[in-house]
Amino acid sequence: MAGFESAPRRSGGWATLREDVHVHVGAPDVRAHLADPTGYHRWLPPAVRDVRADSEGASFVLGLPGRQEDVSLRRTPSDDAREVVYRMDDGGVVDTLRWGLYPEGPRECHVTVELVYRPPRGFLGGAMETLLHRGQRTQFLRDFLWNLKRDIERSAGRLGGSAEVAGG
Repeated sequence: MAGFESAPRRSGGWATLREDVHVHVGAPDVRAHLADPTGYHRWLPPAVRDVRADSEGASFVLGLPGRQEDVSLRRTPSDDAREVVYRMDDGGVVDTLRWGLYPEGPRECHVTVELVYRPPRGFLGGAMETLLHRGQRTQFLRDFLWNLKRDIERSAGRLGGSAEVAGG
């Protein structure tokens, strides 16, 4: 996977991380999976607990070393078939989770994810973010994307969908 930014963009106290993956499934099928937060539990890495989801949003707790972060997101309406956007719903540290879909053929899709979050404040919080938490968040996104890719490609293969299971 490409797309790692060594230093997240920061604006108004918010930081942004981006990651991406190539999925061997058509963009409409990928979008259908991303627009249904009830399926996210299959993709979330082990650092996530207390997952609650309905058809419009999800909440969970992300465990980082020495810190637990609440995340509560609700899907926002969008007519753009190339994105699925979730925004902060009931507090937490994540402002936006934005999925971008870039079709590369009938059975190929490049998927990006952008996470806008509020890093811890203060000297110790800033040090922990720089030295430890940013790397953990990046790994969380990479694991999330890899699990998503694997699950969607396997589902498409089982259902006779638009893709074959790829080896990576």
